[in-house]
Amino acid sequence: MSTRQTITAIDADPTDPGLVRVRLGRTSVGPLRRDAAEALGLAEGRSWTARLEKEVDRLARREGCRADALRRLGRRDHSCELLVVRLSPRWGEDIAREVVGELATHGWLDDGTYATRRAENLRRSGPVSSEMVSVRLEAEGVAPKLARKAAGGADRPQDLAVHTRRWKREGRSAAWITRTLGRRGFEFDTIEEALRNAGIPCPSDD
Repeated sequence: MSTRQTITAIDADPTDPGLVRVRLGRTSVGPLRRDAAEALGLAEGRSWTARLEKEVDRLARREGCRADALRRLGRRDHSCELLVVRLSPRWGEDIAREVVGELATHGWLDDGTYATRRAENLRRSGPVSSEMVSVRLEAEGVAPKLARKAAGGADRPQDLAVHTRRWKREGRSAAWITRTLGRRGFEFDTIEEALRNAGIPCPSDD
């Protein structure tokens, strides 16, 4: 755009009164937050310079990133780092981190809450070791300390009894149970104890 252009109007965004669009003749730029537009001194008749264009473009991208982040949070929980990863390809890492930091400050994101809920969801599908829960949480951007706290302490073999007894009633073999629990992160000694607690002969007992 030519630096000789001037702003012809500042229009309220029809979808949100807190947003505005900058009108340059027939061209509309934005949306961006009204308070940000006021802070920049955007007003009808002001010259549209290259520096101003760059700053407005950045603010508009930031607002787009924020709307994208809120849409994603409306569909499912995210850790801060996971949300940054999801937003960065479209908006750039710098803007993504800035937006995510702001959302966290205002309570839209909390890694501790995310880790607790995610750990609960991982366990709903069946038994899973604390170590595996912790590893999964860390892979999703949760800090190791928070991941370990959400995953809980040492696994208790008695907690597996309800599942192993159900599998016994279903006719599952010890080998099948061993493979299943192994894939879910349990150590062999823990699996053997769970089998014995459920009254299922262990392969090592033969």
